[in-house]
Amino acid sequence: MAPFVYGIMFFVFGVLVSGRQEGAGSDAIVRRSATQAVHWLKAQRREDYSWGPFTPRAVVALTLARDVVPIPKDEMTIMTKQLNVLLSLELGRNLSSKSLSLSRLALYVNALYATCQDPRNFHGLDLVRILRSRTDAALATTPDFSLPVVFTPLCMAQEIRYSDVQKIIEMYQNHRNKTDMQALSLLAMSCTAEQNRSATTRQYLDSFAADFIRRFRSVAPSRDVYSLALSLQVLRAVSGSPEDASSLMAKQSPDGSFGSLLATYYALPVLLGRNVFSVKDRNCGPLDDSMSYPLSEPSSPKVHYSVWIGEGDARDSHTMTLNVPSNVTFFDIMQMAQSRNPNFRFNYEEKKGGKRVYSIGGSPNDVQRELYWTLYKTKGAPSGFQPQRALQKITKGVDQIYPVPEDHYIFWFRRPSPY
Repeated sequence: MAPFVYGIMFFVFGVLVSGRQEGAGSDAIVRRSATQAVHWLKAQRREDYSWGPFTPRAVVALTLARDVVPIPKDEMTIMTKQLNVLLSLELGRNLSSKSLSLSRLALYVNALYATCQDPRNFHGLDLVRILRSRTDAALATTPDFSLPVVFTPLCMAQEIRYSDVQKIIEMYQNHRNKTDMQALSLLAMSCTAEQNRSATTRQYLDSFAADFIRRFRSVAPSRDVYSLALSLQVLRAVSGSPEDASSLMAKQSPDGSFGSLLATYYALPVLLGRNVFSVKDRNCGPLDDSMSYPLSEPSSPKVHYSVWIGEGDARDSHTMTLNVPSNVTFFDIMQMAQSRNPNFRFNYEEKKGGKRVYSIGGSPNDVQRELYWTLYKTKGAPSGFQPQRALQKITKGVDQIYPVPEDHYIFWFRRPSPY
C-alpha cells in the first residue's frame, strides 16, 4: 500500500495497542471486543482444529489478531496443519477437473501467505500460476466477471496486469448498489496502486474512495453487519483518519460473535485496524515463530498407502501414493485417500491411545471369522501384493502416527494367527 495508507494503518494499530492515557478507556473496549471475537472464533473449531470449509478464512482472521490477542504457538501450528490437509484434499479432488472455484483458490492462497508459506510451491504446485491462468481464462470467457477477491492475492504475488486494473475499475463502477462488491474492489485497487505506482490508478483509487466514504457516512448505522464491517475495513485502508468502530461493536453478541463465522471474519480485522488482505504485511523472517512450516519445501514428500484383503488366491489389494504436507498424521492421509477412492473409505472409534480403525472399504472386523484390520509399515514404493521389505506391525492409533517420506503403510484384513 501507499505510504499514506501505511501511516493510516500504523496510527490505527497504535491506538489499539499503545495504551496511551488519551482514549485508554475506548482502547480497552476495542481490545475486549477483539478478544471476545477471537475466543468465539476458536470455540467454533471442530475436533480436528479446523473449521471445515471456512478454515482458510478463520486462519487469516486469527493470524491478523495475534499481535493484539495472543494465541499459543501450538494452537496455530495445529490449525495451519489442518489448513494444509484440507487444501491437499481439495486439490486432490478438484484441481484436475477445475471444479475448485476461483474464489476458494484465492482464499487458500491468501491463507498460505498469512501462515508464512509459499503459494508458489505448495508441495510442488504453483498455486499462484494456477490462479493466474484460471483467472485469465475466466476473464476471456466471462464479460461480466465480478470476482474482486482473486485480484488481491494476485497483487500480493506481483502478478497484476494493466487489464486487471481496468477490470477492477469496471467492477466498482458497475456495482453501485452492492457495497460489499465495491469494498472488495477498493481493497484490491489499494494493493495495485501501491504495486504499479501508476498515477492513473492512484487517481481512480482516490476518486472512488471519496465516493465510497461519502455514501458510507450517509447510511452507515443502518447497514447489515457484513457490509458495515467490509466498509470499515476499506475506510481504515484508504481514509485519511481511522473510523469509529462503535457502530460495528454494537452488533456484537455477548458471546463474542457478530452473528456468524463470516460476519466475525469480516469484523475482527476492523477491531485490529486491518483488513482481511493485510496478511502480506506480516513479518515472515527467520525470527518469526508463528508457524512450524517452512516458507517453501525443496521436494514433495510421498507416502504410500495400501489396503490388502485376504491371502493366497483370494487376495485383493489397492494402493495409493500421496503427496502430503509435512507433519500430518496417518489419519490425515487416510482421509485424503478415502476422498479419492471408495475402496479406502474407513470407520474408526476413539479408544485409549488414539483412533482405532474397524472397517475399510465396507468390510468391518469379523469376529466370527477372526478377520481383523491390522496395520503394518514398510519402506519403499509398493511392488504388487508383496512388500519389498519386512513388515513392521503398528499398534498405535492412526492419529498418533507421523509418516516420513517413502513410508509404505498397509492395512491388511487377515487372521492374526494361522489357526
